[in-house]
Amino acid sequence: MSNVTYYEQWLKIKEQMQIAILEDERLQELASAFVGIKPQGTAVEIVARVYCKFCDLYNKLCECYDQMEQVQRRPFIKKIIDALTCRILELKTTLEEVELFEFTYPDNALQQLLMVPQDIRILCPFHYPYEIRQKEMQYIIDQIFAGNRIGDPTPTASEIERREQERLEEEERIRLEKEAEMKRKLAMGEEIVLSDSESLHLSPEELEELKLQQEYNEHILNIQRMERSKYTIRERTHTFNKDRDLYLELAGLKAPQASEELRTRAASFIQKIYRRFMELKREHVTMNMQKEKLDMIIPSWVPPSAKEKLKKVKETRREFRNKYYENWLAENLKENSRVVRLREGDVMEDISAEIRQWFREWYDEVRLFDEFPFPEEGGSILIVTGETFTIEEYIEWRTEEEKRLKSEGAQKSKEQIKAEKLAAREEEKRLKLEAKLKEEKRLLDYKKARLNPDNDPGIYITIGTNISQVHEAWDKYQNQWKDTDTRDPPLDVIRGYISKLITENAYQDLQLKLRPVVDELMRLELNMLKNSLKLDYQAAGIAKPPQSKKRNKPKKIKVSKPDKVPPAAMFQALVDEGIIRKYEHITLDDYWGDTNYAAADTRAVLWTPSFPPACLGDVKEQVRLRCLLTLGSSCPNAVRSQLLVGPKGSGKKTLIYAIATETNSILIDLSPMNVYDKFPGPKNLKTMFAYVNRISRLMQPTIIFVDNADKIFCKKVPKEEKMFDPKRLQRDFFKEIIKPLIPSEDKILILGTATEPWLAKNGQMYKVFPSLILLPRTDYGSISYILTKILMKYHGMNREFNVHCVAQVLRGYDINSIRKAIDKLMNGKRVAELYYKPLKPEEIINAVLDFEDVVYTGEADYDMYKEWYESYSPWGKKYLDYMQMLESQLAYKLKADKKKK
Repeated sequence: MSNVTYYEQWLKIKEQMQIAILEDERLQELASAFVGIKPQGTAVEIVARVYCKFCDLYNKLCECYDQMEQVQRRPFIKKIIDALTCRILELKTTLEEVELFEFTYPDNALQQLLMVPQDIRILCPFHYPYEIRQKEMQYIIDQIFAGNRIGDPTPTASEIERREQERLEEEERIRLEKEAEMKRKLAMGEEIVLSDSESLHLSPEELEELKLQQEYNEHILNIQRMERSKYTIRERTHTFNKDRDLYLELAGLKAPQASEELRTRAASFIQKIYRRFMELKREHVTMNMQKEKLDMIIPSWVPPSAKEKLKKVKETRREFRNKYYENWLAENLKENSRVVRLREGDVMEDISAEIRQWFREWYDEVRLFDEFPFPEEGGSILIVTGETFTIEEYIEWRTEEEKRLKSEGAQKSKEQIKAEKLAAREEEKRLKLEAKLKEEKRLLDYKKARLNPDNDPGIYITIGTNISQVHEAWDKYQNQWKDTDTRDPPLDVIRGYISKLITENAYQDLQLKLRPVVDELMRLELNMLKNSLKLDYQAAGIAKPPQSKKRNKPKKIKVSKPDKVPPAAMFQALVDEGIIRKYEHITLDDYWGDTNYAAADTRAVLWTPSFPPACLGDVKEQVRLRCLLTLGSSCPNAVRSQLLVGPKGSGKKTLIYAIATETNSILIDLSPMNVYDKFPGPKNLKTMFAYVNRISRLMQPTIIFVDNADKIFCKKVPKEEKMFDPKRLQRDFFKEIIKPLIPSEDKILILGTATEPWLAKNGQMYKVFPSLILLPRTDYGSISYILTKILMKYHGMNREFNVHCVAQVLRGYDINSIRKAIDKLMNGKRVAELYYKPLKPEEIINAVLDFEDVVYTGEADYDMYKEWYESYSPWGKKYLDYMQMLESQLAYKLKADKKKK
């Protein structure tokens, strides 16, 4: 799209944003007024409408932020995105509480808003992986992963000499081996081929490119050989038939030709059959084309999609945007230097005049001077913004202080003050306990009231705390750009930068730069004024002049100490030990699965709702919100540790690698089977934790991966695993990894997997992983979707192959085994036979059943995961209470209906 199109889209986003904020305010009014909403389906729709609108806006804002070439507007959009992220996560939590399930289905709200599920599918923004990590850290990662040991300490002179000697000895050894090999070939009479390829030193990327080129050349040569062979065979056959006909004719053995009438009839018959065949073929092709357009079938060859072309266009726009950004930075530097040169003295005078006016106001009104704000608080900026003690507040405080002193009389002793503080603390504890008991009683009464449909108060919506951030970010943008965003703006509003704003920002930066200097001068001047005022009071016979309220000095911000070990050395050490490692680069699109389309309707049934299990596609959406969105957010209450629980082969590692790929995160593997022999000893273990903590923050985004996390917290270690000491990290994991996390600053995610979670201690594991995602068994819909995607890529495959019967049989089998089994089945020979020997469903079933590493999870096996989930997750207890409430309400209703009859 063009710059004008993106600008028009931005104006539409502004209108949608205002509508969404107004609807969210109405939702907050319902929550603040404690309005009970019933039935439950209505409450779900009310919350889901706001949630869907914000998700749609989030995706559009991310696209604008990525593609907009107006560089001065982008920081404001980024702040709106950050605020919106926190609100979306909060609305998701509210939706879960209203629906009483972790997996939510806002399908009914989507129908009302005329939207589709793809509109609210949270996409990983482009700026996540590329604008969070510093360039210096990315350089260290790239170099060490490429094999360059930049993290090693600088070698000494003797070490360099030793390495050089080893290199020369190695070269001499190789030379002698080559000479010996050449002498052997001369003695045996073998051909000696001299090649310089052995002396070439290629990078891994060049070797990979050379390998692909060689493979491509081999395919070309194979095709050429096949074509030459076909041509030769055709010519030889033609010559043989010609010679044979000539021989039979000369020998008088050639059969006479058929009559003219018979040949004409035969030709007509062949033409008739051929025409009918071509007619049927054209009808078949036309029907297939119509079905392809309607997405009823999937073609084997897909042309380059518009999506790929759009990616290239977006990449080009990013290059233009970066050029505009560089020009904007250069213009900023130029304008800042100009403003400093011309207006430095004037700005200092203006700041001094503002502060002196503040001194004068206090002296004229109350004949004293207020305390000057400390530099740690912001200095005189608080005076300008009106965040200091006002004169009216001072008069009120002084009156209350005089009353207090009169009522107290004599000065209290230290023991009395200590006793009062102790009594105040005890009173505070008592009030907290009363509030807690009151809340517990309210919840108990609420649960009891819900058991009877006549007394059911309905669903109460939680009051949101992050809506103020959205308002603040939106108002900040509106104040700056309200007059600039017009229907017919100048060119610099659409792309590039606005020179006027650069000048305004230059003045603002100069003010911020000079204000601390002026503040120090004004503090000296204030001390002089206070001393003079004190002398005036003494001259008037007032020994104790009035004082203003003293300001509490803020704590000094601790300056972080420089690292004793440089980041490159720490990263190199973790890579050498295998704790930081490369991972398979896959995306969430590679995790195939379908969503549950019937859940929204079945759950909304009034008296007898049903709750179908989640599907693989629902898990993917949960991962987008809880992992992708959370990792890039700055929300103070975001949960940054997730436990993926599911049967073996359910795709837990695939999801973790996809999250790491989508966010360009480094992967720190703290799995018990990976670190049991790394950094041995308590002291070295502490060093490992220190390295992990430091590197995860310096090189964020970071994913700390704990495979088989249940083994760390297992109740009893099996005999065969005692040598690996899986409980080695149990004592220090929470203290060293989870506790230091600052959700509002750190872009770190702790992801664990568990295959047998019931063998672990729930309390300790819940402390580390308070949130979990339970992966379901492979369902009919997901297997049908996967079989269709796999099989339809083969050209000779019947486009209407019945995958549904196969999906019914393969429910419970892991997806990875199904894919590998089909790939093994569809070898070159079987693909070539598809035209005359179509694939049968039983072939796929037998291939999966005969596959060596296939994993099957039955319903009885999966019930163990459900039972554990109900005991581990808070949602398990909520689900049981909800089912009890539904049964009670249904019983009351049936009883009332029976009385009416």
